[in-house]
Amino acid sequence: MKVLFSAVAILLLSNLAISQVQSKGTVTINVAGNRNKQIRVDNQTYTINNTLLNQKQQVVITTLENAQHPLEIVRLNNNNRTATTKTSFTLREGYDLTIAINQNGSVSSTEKRIVKNGTATKKPVTTAVYNKVYAATKAKTTSASRTSYLETEFATNKMYTSSQASKLIQLVNTESLRLRLAKQVYTHITDKQNFSVVVSLLNSTSHRTELNNYTALLDDESEDGDDDEVVGIVPITNERFKTIYNEVGAENIINDRNYYLINFFGKDYNYYTSAQVSQLIQLTTLETERFNLAKSAYRGVIDHENYSQVYQLLRNSSNRADLLAYIHSYNNTNVRTAMTAAEFNKIYQAASYQNSTNGRYNSVNTALTTAGNYFTALQAKQLIQLVSSESYRLTLSKAAYRVLVDRANYTLLNDLLNSTASKNDFNNYVSTFDNIYDTGAGIVMSDVEYNKIVSEAFQSGTNFFTVYQVRQLLLLVNGENDKFNMAKSSYDNIVDRNNFSQLYDLFPTAANRNALAKFAEDMDNGGAVVVRTPMSENDYNSLVRNLQFTFGIGAKMSALTKIFNEEANYFTVEQAKRLIEMVSAESNRLELAKLSYNNITDPLNFTQVYDK
Repeated sequence: MKVLFSAVAILLLSNLAISQVQSKGTVTINVAGNRNKQIRVDNQTYTINNTLLNQKQQVVITTLENAQHPLEIVRLNNNNRTATTKTSFTLREGYDLTIAINQNGSVSSTEKRIVKNGTATKKPVTTAVYNKVYAATKAKTTSASRTSYLETEFATNKMYTSSQASKLIQLVNTESLRLRLAKQVYTHITDKQNFSVVVSLLNSTSHRTELNNYTALLDDESEDGDDDEVVGIVPITNERFKTIYNEVGAENIINDRNYYLINFFGKDYNYYTSAQVSQLIQLTTLETERFNLAKSAYRGVIDHENYSQVYQLLRNSSNRADLLAYIHSYNNTNVRTAMTAAEFNKIYQAASYQNSTNGRYNSVNTALTTAGNYFTALQAKQLIQLVSSESYRLTLSKAAYRVLVDRANYTLLNDLLNSTASKNDFNNYVSTFDNIYDTGAGIVMSDVEYNKIVSEAFQSGTNFFTVYQVRQLLLLVNGENDKFNMAKSSYDNIVDRNNFSQLYDLFPTAANRNALAKFAEDMDNGGAVVVRTPMSENDYNSLVRNLQFTFGIGAKMSALTKIFNEEANYFTVEQAKRLIEMVSAESNRLELAKLSYNNITDPLNFTQVYDK
């Protein structure tokens, strides 16, 4: 009996050991163009034999362990000399990885879950859930409100059958809105072979063709239509961050806090913003711990250009210098990667759906200024081409330059500008950015820091500028409202006020151009105009954190009422809007919106609060 038990036990333990062996994924590397000559993975060299620009060679590797692996790219530069770029990738258990090395040397990657025995197949929502969504949609009284509600629903992880989606979209009467919803829901359909019932909702032949082309493009990108594809880098959510922050803060022993954070930052699947890193590291007190955590966290930061927020937490100048050296070394061996084709297409489609120039401008500007988004010059050009206004294109080209992975190709953006003045303006911006904004040590000064420096320069009574000098400083301010307030602040320090109108074209919005001209006219006539400066990002973020940890019935409402009653507190509409969203009752939101108006620095944008 004992012998039998031992045999069974050995068999069970063997099976358990086998089941715990990590399954290896497949790494597929697609190399484009004739400048990329070799790639090396874990010191294994693969020769690339492309002879034409449009050729692609595929390298498939199935023997790699689930871990981080070095990747080296050997390519010819413009002088036909070889240069090596070093980066790395992580192969995770349960995923295949596809890496694209583009003709210009930029790198992007996508993961796809390995489907086994159909277990990853998603099921549509139950009849009960569907009925609730249908009833809630039908309760809306207009096509616009029904569309807005369905867009929110389709943005969740819920899956639908083609029949369910068809009945929901049928509640919207406007053809263009039906088309938009049909495109959005396609990736949430469980039976795409029946999607024709959704297509049939469109009366226009051109709309049907557009939808069919769109779905065909998505099918080509996903190959097998797997909706479990993981694309790009996603930072932790605010809810997840608050949980981590509270858990770390609950540790009474500093060493335990440090241990928790080392483990969190060490996980290669955790990503976060510089602001989140700064808040977490401030929960530790020892300089040595902060220094080690700052280095460990840099890997997962999605907005490296703002990492100076963390750098400033170090009091020891030697540690600051060592951190800069570490970042410089890291950046030289880990190149920024442009977003994948799938990610880019989503952004491009979202912008192209907008029916107005302002709508497209705002959509593209949001994409270019969202932390963690990086683009090739060609991708940026395609986005900016969606906007026809010359002034908007100039503003977007400047925003794009900050997040290009191949800045050497920035002249592609120059081609979008028609006037010589715009081209010169953009080239001056590039030159100034490279010489001033980039510290050369791996950290780019954050917008908050730069804006603070410029604001202080204009507020000093001993600093005087020509309009040209003011213009050069304002060119690097990222944000029209900040730029507008600084332009007004500079007026008293300008020695050639007769040229002040040369600043007007810095503002894409006609309302701001007109308001600045009116301001100058009032000042010339002896008027006194108070310049309101919105609360700095650091102070505002601190305010938000305090409110997030304010609990109790009516506590947030009382705190916000006090904040908006304080005359010295000024906010942009966007800042005020985010604060008002922290209370849920409609009556409270209305009261706060009214109360906030006198504290707003950009009242022309106050209509953005209405949808709250």
